[in-house]
Amino acid sequence: MPASRRAVARATELAFGGRFTEALETLGSATSEHAQWVRAYVASSRGEFARARALAAPLAELAHARAVRVAAGITLGSVLRQTARHARAEAWDQWALDQARTDAERAHALIGLAADAIGRHRVSSCDARLAEADAIGVAADWRAQVRLDWVRVERALTIGRPRDGLRPGKRGVRIARGADARRHVAKSRLFYGVALVDAGFLAAARRELTAALRGAQACGAGRVARVAHTVLEQKAIQAAG
Repeated sequence: MPASRRAVARATELAFGGRFTEALETLGSATSEHAQWVRAYVASSRGEFARARALAAPLAELAHARAVRVAAGITLGSVLRQTARHARAEAWDQWALDQARTDAERAHALIGLAADAIGRHRVSSCDARLAEADAIGVAADWRAQVRLDWVRVERALTIGRPRDGLRPGKRGVRIARGADARRHVAKSRLFYGVALVDAGFLAAARRELTAALRGAQACGAGRVARVAHTVLEQKAIQAAG
């Protein structure tokens, strides 16, 4: 493998691990489509959504490599979903699913569609997409496992059964820790913490949410940090009341 491709592959690993500054430094001045997608992924993970969209949109539409187009489409879906544009996110996730050729691509697109559905309170559609992703089998893909558990927690919260979210919430934390993925650990602790709040376990929730906030701040996951801070403030108000 040429040195430039090795650098991009290493940068991808670093980005998935939540080591964003190192990932960008490893990319250096690389201008390949894959390198540009890594930059889009980092921007999205940091909560820099305008930059992420500016980088990912041209790749989704024009990249020569199909795999880059699919990855960029999934990234766009994630960005749009996190900015409450669920219908547009769904369109990109469906587009990515239609373009997907590998099980990993299909699984990540389906997870996005499940998240889009629950964001629009379409529980049965979410369930169907989760079942499809499960049927593919994601045991070898820690990111897919963690993302599935995030959606499972969100589903439990949406239908008013937060205790159903405790098991996937805790499992997501464990899997992310096993992968030594800093942002995924922080975001998993955020989901788990919110489930604990709604289930009435306030002391445990505070521990998880505080850890989520600190972990997100440490790795530069701005969006996760902001949400954790907001939930902690709301919890403090509830406790004071």
